[in-house]
Amino acid sequence: MSNIPMTLEQLTLETADAVKQQLQENVEVQRIARQIDIKNQLELMALGKEPATKLAKFVDQILDIVTQSASYESSELFKQLEALMVTFDKKDFAEQKGFFKKLFARKSKSEDDVFAKYNVLGRDIEKIHYQFVLMEEELAKDNRLLARLYKEDLMFYLDLEKYIVATDMKLHEVQTTLIPMYEKQGEAGNQMAKMELNRLQTIAEMLQQKIDELEKSRMVAIITAPQIEMLRHGNSELMEQINGAFVKTIPVFKMGLMNAVNERRQQLQNQSASAFEKRMKQFGGVSNDTVQLSTALAQQSGTTQTLEEMWDTIVSGITNYQHLRDEQTVKRQQAEQQLLTLRP
Repeated sequence: MSNIPMTLEQLTLETADAVKQQLQENVEVQRIARQIDIKNQLELMALGKEPATKLAKFVDQILDIVTQSASYESSELFKQLEALMVTFDKKDFAEQKGFFKKLFARKSKSEDDVFAKYNVLGRDIEKIHYQFVLMEEELAKDNRLLARLYKEDLMFYLDLEKYIVATDMKLHEVQTTLIPMYEKQGEAGNQMAKMELNRLQTIAEMLQQKIDELEKSRMVAIITAPQIEMLRHGNSELMEQINGAFVKTIPVFKMGLMNAVNERRQQLQNQSASAFEKRMKQFGGVSNDTVQLSTALAQQSGTTQTLEEMWDTIVSGITNYQHLRDEQTVKRQQAEQQLLTLRP
């Protein structure tokens, strides 16, 4: 006989069966079994009622989380982000073809218009970024709650399992010790023993019914555990996608965008059309100005590539998140249906 500490980390049918075996030697369980008064039918009916009732309310709480997640009301936010990303035009920054054609690429477009366009984009995307930060925080909050609820589910399961094992111990005592003893006395003609035998047989039936009842609640706890884990895992995947594609990338994209716009504007202010034509006439030689210009264009090209990569990360992140969200929605709907079947 030992007082084995219960440190269950994960609840499955396999771990539950292992725990049941351990509880056979648990001091608390054996104390519960000894305290069961088989002469008190009201007490027998109340065995394990408290954790079973709490578990029923607990399942309702999990259902609320499944059906009321704010992270699944984000369609409008992604539509806004998609609309903003469409306004980004790499041709506003990138070299078209050839060495100097960049300076002709967007000649028809006012530089002030380009500057204003990307200022607005930067302002609006910053607002959307804040919403993604809030979404990530909300998912993290949900996961902290789910982690606590998972521990509560383990506690409910352990309490129920203790009562099941203790009740089974008492049933075993009645069936293997008391009933045989009174059967022998009854066979010897003891009428009082026959009456007690009938009472013990009724008690044995009640104990078995109580075990069956608690077993149903036990299964609720076992089935609920992986559903909670599924929700936590799904939220973690969504958080990872939000963090990588939006929370971390959008501020860098905005900064790179503003830098590219400012560099482009400054560069074009420093290059006049007459200076360009003059250098074109002298194309046979390479001046220091040409070297500087080529260096600037090379740096600009590197910036553009980085912007394009970040743009791709954000745009693909929208698609990946929506695909992941759709998968999680299906899983949540399945979890909801399964949890609904567990309600009494």
